[in-house]
Amino acid sequence: MRRTPRNLAYHELIGLPARVVESLDPSLVGVEGTIVYETMNTLWIRSGERVKKILKRGTTFLITLPEGGKIMVPGDKLVGRPEDRVKRIGRR
Repeated sequence: MRRTPRNLAYHELIGLPARVVESLDPSLVGVEGTIVYETMNTLWIRSGERVKKILKRGTTFLITLPEGGKIMVPGDKLVGRPEDRVKRIGRR
């Protein structure tokens, strides 16, 4: 299944380019790189030689899809273990 803005939460986020466009922590705005790890409450983004751990809650990410499209994703919608997130969305 191809990733689209509508079904992005059903897919793996690791490996996708992302940028922080809004955050409760202003020092994180503008961080961009590749998502390298995901936990229940965080996304880890490799930015240059560093890996930044960013809380999902209170953060908005701009994620670039492999096909070239971009989607603005509120981190609050991504909170939860990746494998559980798919189940939760399927119940809506």
